[in-house]
Amino acid sequence: MKVKLIEPISRKLLVLGRAYLSVLSAQMEHLDINRFYYALTVICFYDGELTQKALAEKLGKDKSVIVNVIDTLTEKGFVYREINPADRRQHLLRVTEKAKKAVPQIIEAFEIMNSSAAHDISAHDMEIFENVLHKIKNNLGQFSIKQTKPNQQNLI
Repeated sequence: MKVKLIEPISRKLLVLGRAYLSVLSAQMEHLDINRFYYALTVICFYDGELTQKALAEKLGKDKSVIVNVIDTLTEKGFVYREINPADRRQHLLRVTEKAKKAVPQIIEAFEIMNSSAAHDISAHDMEIFENVLHKIKNNLGQFSIKQTKPNQQNLI
């Protein structure tokens, strides 16, 4: 039986993501966190305003994954949890002075990486790329996790 080989869009995006993160990690090696760069910038941007749950929602990640992210950033001295005075059952995420020094470096690395990745790609094409990614996400949002086969009418 001959099988048709089709590369999923998700694999293409994963390959791209790994390549991006590999170069970024090499540039940020001195920070000793290996990943979670974007999560750290989000926590810094909302310093003292986000709970773990709110961070999970902003990043589109499971709460259990976020606990690992925060634990790692805490162990490395970038983040700490502070009891929410308005609701003592919650912890707000705060950044340390170490993070406040590191985040501008991370943002600069993002800017350089994004610029390098978009080299020889027009602003118009980058806008199309962003729009296509957004449309793909919206299209996939139509399907529930339990649904095993997409509705054929939606594919036409």
